[in-house]
Amino acid sequence: MMSRTSTSHRITRTEARALASATRQEIVDALMSAGPCTVARLAELLGRRPDALYFHIRALERVGLIKSDSQAGTGRETAAVYRLPGPTVKLDYDTTPRKDICRVVRNAVKLSLREFERACLNERHAGEGADRRVWGGRITGWVSADQLAHINRLLAELHETLRSGGPGAGRTAVSLGFLLAPSGFGERVRKPGNRSRVRTKERGH
Repeated sequence: MMSRTSTSHRITRTEARALASATRQEIVDALMSAGPCTVARLAELLGRRPDALYFHIRALERVGLIKSDSQAGTGRETAAVYRLPGPTVKLDYDTTPRKDICRVVRNAVKLSLREFERACLNERHAGEGADRRVWGGRITGWVSADQLAHINRLLAELHETLRSGGPGAGRTAVSLGFLLAPSGFGERVRKPGNRSRVRTKERGH
């Protein structure tokens, strides 16, 4: 597995477009958390059939978001091992078109929602305190520049915690989906004329 201190790979425009697929995002997630894998290992981690992954793996390999550079096994029983181009990958908000970024994030949120719903409906107990494993919601507030910096530090720490270990005894696979964006509360302004048009329409009824 690559060192966690190596430079992260910034996702290019072409790579971002290739990630407009939930399955491809799951493949990247698995490689980021578990390290280099064969297709058989990816299928095991994702709960999919290997033949259902080949098309997506080829698409990711074609744009350079995953690479195969070694073989596993001996003799006739060999298989390509796939890895990411860096220890982590991240969207590049400076060079990637924002529509492509939104498409990738939309799929990521859908994945998280699907996983939450499955766990929420199937888990008898969501857990409490430090043992909680199912948690969803929305929080909105007004923050200062220092508080925003603190939020970003906490998110970075969450990223590092989730990336710090792979599959193993005593470990549970969890995912964290999140969105951080200005809510617009107190800043949304109606365009001039909207109210008058509504009133005119009401009088017409």
